Amino acid sequence: MEQGLIEFVQNYGYWAVLLGSFVEGESVILTASAMAYAGHLDIIKVMLVAFIGTLIADQLLFFLGYFYGPRTINWVKNRFPKSSPYIEKALNFLEKYQTLYILSFRFIWGIRIISSVIIGAQKVPFLRFAFLNCVSAIVWSVLSCSVGYFLGGAFSYLKENYGSYVTWGILGIIVLSVLFWKLKKKKNS
Repeated sequence: MEQGLIEFVQNYGYWAVLLGSFVEGESVILTASAMAYAGHLDIIKVMLVAFIGTLIADQLLFFLGYFYGPRTINWVKNRFPKSSPYIEKALNFLEKYQTLYILSFRFIWGIRIISSVIIGAQKVPFLRFAFLNCVSAIVWSVLSCSVGYFLGGAFSYLKENYGSYVTWGILGIIVLSVLFWKLKKKKNS
C-alpha cells in the first residue's frame, strides 16, 4: 500500500473513506479496511460510510444526468474522444439490460461516474434507480470492505512471518505491473 494513501486514511479516517467512495476510490476503501483489520478503524463504520458515500455520489450524478444528461454526455465525448465508443456501448447495454446494468456498473472500473449520468440521461425512473442503486451500494461496500479487511489480515500475517520477502514481492509485483502496463500502452499506440 502506498505510504501517502495510508497517511491520508490515518489523518482523515472516515472522512477519507467518504471522499474515496464518492469517486472511484477503491484504493481508499481497501486501505481503510486493511487499517480496520489492524485496529485503526472500525470495519462496520468503514462499510457504512462507504455505502453512504457511494450512494449519495451516484444519486447526485443520476440527477446531473437526468437534468443535464445530453449536454454532459456530449461534453465528455468532445473532451475525451476515446470515451465515445464506451459511452455508446454503455447506452446499448443499458437499453437491453437495464436492471443488470444498474446493479453492476459500480463494479466495472472506469465507468462508474459516467454510468450514473448515462442512466439519468436515459430518464430511468428515479425510484427504480434509487432502489437498485441502494442494493448495489450495499453489496459493493460490504464486498470491497471485506476484501480490504481480508487483505489487511493476509498482509499482516505475511509481514510477521516472512518480513522482507513480502516487501520484495510487493515491489516486484509493482514493477512488473508498471512494465506490463507500459508495454500494453505502447502496443496500443
